[in-house]
Formats: sequence, structure tokens, C-alpha cells
Amino acid sequence: MSKTNRNFKASVFTHLFRETGKEYELYNAVAPGSFPPGTPVEDATLTDVLYMDRVNDLSFIVGGKLVVFFEHQSTINENMPLRDLMYCGRVYEMIVPKKRIYTKSRITIPTPEFYVIYNGAEEFPEKAVYRLSEMYALPPGEEPALELVVQVYNVNPGKNKEILDRSETLSEYMAFITKTRENEANGMNREEAITKAIRDCVKEGILAEYLEKYGSEVQSMLCKEWDWDEARAVWEEEAEERERAKWEAREADKDAAHKAEIADKDAIIAQLKAQLAVSG
Repeated sequence: MSKTNRNFKASVFTHLFRETGKEYELYNAVAPGSFPPGTPVEDATLTDVLYMDRVNDLSFIVGGKLVVFFEHQSTINENMPLRDLMYCGRVYEMIVPKKRIYTKSRITIPTPEFYVIYNGAEEFPEKAVYRLSEMYALPPGEEPALELVVQVYNVNPGKNKEILDRSETLSEYMAFITKTRENEANGMNREEAITKAIRDCVKEGILAEYLEKYGSEVQSMLCKEWDWDEARAVWEEEAEERERAKWEAREADKDAAHKAEIADKDAIIAQLKAQLAVSG
């Protein structure tokens, strides 16, 4: 299993599960018993070579038979089926020799599966399913020509306990995130909240080895990750306000046009009444 590049702009979730080789543990948490322990796992996460940035969060091949796509999200995104479709195509381009797709005989490819691990502050059900066919402009027939299904699991406190019980790493990651959020809620700024959460987790044996080794990187990654989430939320809110303003302006124009039309009709009626009065 290849190690994470130090220049790789990862989320803490991605860095944690790639760096420690915990991909199989994560998959077994959502699909227990599918593959026996010790099954070889090959990293297939997409990266942007030019900018040393990640494209998707986590993808890997299990036993040469399954290619798994994981996304970690703290904000809800119902466009994940389309995003995963794009990721999936690129991964197959990466793992299937181009010449083989032109051979006459049918080739075998790893079966894809798609998951989202959600731990945001916004209310969300314990589990949800997103389908690519739900995004189509035209409703599909009995069976869509192309389908992609994403399983979304909420791992916030009190949600999907059985998944967290099957993955110690994921459970401890959520304990760390929860401590950080509680620190912020108690009035600490973000940097202080993360620093205290790291210190407390190390004392309590929560991700202790990982946080001792990568504490400063974790602080930097989490700050940037959450700052980006907040900035994106502000942009989305501003975009909604702009759209609302446009709608209100259009409605005001329609109302003004309607009033002008009524005024014109009233003027014509008044003119006709005046003509009738004169002729009478």
C-alpha cells in the first residue's frame, strides 16, 4: 500500500485511512463479511498530478474484484451519483489497459460500489440512497439505461452505531471530530478547539499514535477543510439570495406590467364611456 504524499492536499478522513492502510477496515464496516480479513487492497484514489491535489476522497480495489469509492462529507450533496460516475470512469481508465477494451473477447473489470460517510452538523437521516436516474431530465422507463447507486451513512453520535463498532478507526475519528466541535461550541476559536481535541485524544488513547505523529498536519488540514466548508456555505447562501432577488425583480416587473395593462384598459373604458355620453 502506497503512502500518502506529503504534498497531497487531503482531508483528515482521506489522510487517516490512506496513511494507515485502513481501507479494508472502512469497507468491512459498511459491508461486513464480503471479503475475509487479509484480502489485498490496492489504492486507486485519483489525484491531480499538476497540483498534487486529490480528485476524489478515497477509492481502492479489494481482492482484484471490487473497486470501492468513498466520499467523506460534512455538507449534504445530492449530486454525488454524477460525481461518482466521473470518478469511476477515470479509475477504470487508470486500471484497465487501453488496448484491452478493443479486443473481441469480453474482459472482466472490478465491480464498483459507492459510499458517502456523512458527519456534518445539518440534520440528516441515518441512511439515504442517491440514484443517478433521479437526476435525469427525463424520467427513466422501467429500467434506466445507466444507473449508479450511492449509499449514504450518517456517522454522527447516535447514528449507525453498528458501523462505528466495526471500525475502531472511524469511531475514534468521530470522537475526535466531536471533541473539536464541542470545544468550538464552548467558545474556543477553531485553532484552539482542534489543539485541545488533539491533546485530549492523545491522553485518552483516541487515535493517539496517528495524532502524535501528524498532529500539526491534522490541525492544518482540518482548519482548511472546515474553513472551505464555511466559505462554500456562504457562497451558496449568497447565490440563493441573488436568485431570490432576481425572482423578486421578475415578479415586480410582471406586477408592474400587469398594473400598466389594467391602467390601459381602464383608460380605454373611460374613453369609450366619455364618447357614449357625448353621443347620447
